[in-house]
Amino acid sequence: MVSEGEGGEAAEAYLRVREREGRILADQLVADLPIVPDDHPHVAEWRLRADSAERLIGYLRGLGRPLKIVELGCGNGWLSSHLAQLEGSQVVGVDNNAVELEQARRVFGRQENLTFGRADMVEDELPIDRPDIVVMAAALQYVPAPGPCLARIARTMAAHGELHVLDTRIYESADVPAAQERSRRYYESVGVPQMASHYHHHDWA
Repeated sequence: MVSEGEGGEAAEAYLRVREREGRILADQLVADLPIVPDDHPHVAEWRLRADSAERLIGYLRGLGRPLKIVELGCGNGWLSSHLAQLEGSQVVGVDNNAVELEQARRVFGRQENLTFGRADMVEDELPIDRPDIVVMAAALQYVPAPGPCLARIARTMAAHGELHVLDTRIYESADVPAAQERSRRYYESVGVPQMASHYHHHDWA
């Protein structure tokens, strides 16, 4: 999910962290997401993500019209798959993580209105012309400079388009240094210290 613009080291570090955290899941678990067994080590996180996904999909369903949707940083594709269940939707999931992107195609590739493409969410153009909806779920923390990135995305969307950022914590400015230190210690503890420089703590400013 990290930007290719940050270099190959970032993508490699990201995958190593995912593996050590137990986030590279079996196909059957991915197919059931965001529902995971009660004894799953990340069950609390998945319950939060299930809630945000349900609220997003309920909102989009309430718009009552066909939607062209792009999910940037789609990972293994579970949210893109749920978005594709909206009637009349056309969904493209984008990521530069080849491992999880291949899993997304393998698990969800039979949905006719859903495709997946490998691209950089920061530097590459959106894969659908003038999409109605762009979703970034648990992805903005991997974008080094969100302001220019989000502005570029907004300029390429439909006139009535909407950008939805989910599941990324935004900090008060005074809280950023402590958050950066926590992340530094954490990535050291899992043996991938270089990942700390590719995980960004954005403030509201």
